[in-house]
Amino acid sequence: MIILTDYHMHTPLCRHATGPMEAYVERALELGLEEIGFSDHNPLPNGLSGRVRMSEDQLDYYVQSVRELQFRYHGKINVLLGLELDYIEGLESYLREQVSRYPWDYVIGSIHHLDPACDTLSWSHEHRDDMHALYARYFRLMRQLAASGLCDIIAHFDVPKRSGVPVSAAEADLVSGTLDAMAAAGVCMEVNTSGYRHRELAEPEPYPSFDIVRQAMRRGIALTVNSDAHAPEHVGTRFAEVGDWLKRNGCRELARFQGRRREMCRL
Repeated sequence: MIILTDYHMHTPLCRHATGPMEAYVERALELGLEEIGFSDHNPLPNGLSGRVRMSEDQLDYYVQSVRELQFRYHGKINVLLGLELDYIEGLESYLREQVSRYPWDYVIGSIHHLDPACDTLSWSHEHRDDMHALYARYFRLMRQLAASGLCDIIAHFDVPKRSGVPVSAAEADLVSGTLDAMAAAGVCMEVNTSGYRHRELAEPEPYPSFDIVRQAMRRGIALTVNSDAHAPEHVGTRFAEVGDWLKRNGCRELARFQGRRREMCRL
């Protein structure tokens, strides 16, 4: 299976990605991708979690920068306008207004923090003595995110395994219930290949694990494959390997987006 899209790419505006936006596009062209999208981390109010995301006064600039790339690369590659939206419980009204303000092609929903003050990472090493409790908090928030209507794609489904502790049999009901909530809401799941770059994982694999991808497929959850690139060389990471796995396991179509409308494209 040849994967032709990559919708999860960051920019230096998030303060932890490197390389000019043009370099990400050029790398995608080298790889033969047909469509890409920038989806940088959304601003949060009052500088919340401000070390790893653009500020509120940079959002207009970000949108304009993507639009300029759309014009510059027209006819060579489709460049989409996306956003990675951090779901913070209690900020739903703020996030909804942010999503409604711009003509996004898609919104990727993610959970990086487990508390409204953004003090606890969703892969916090401080909670390794009770990872089941951390997973329970994480998946509760993900079910809320899926039902909120704020996003079109769920990012890195099992990202707490960055703690070094993967999902276990103890979390089977949490995973199953969250996948059911995603299927009911009609949101898409990304197969995020950044796990192959994260050395803290117990073993190199995407987010989510292939076992969870298989469970998602059985529920009819739409898939997309993304790199979560934070540098130009990350674009398209291990897409051939993931594409081969999807083909062997019966996946015949992936989701594509425009104007927050999804269509399934047979591969």
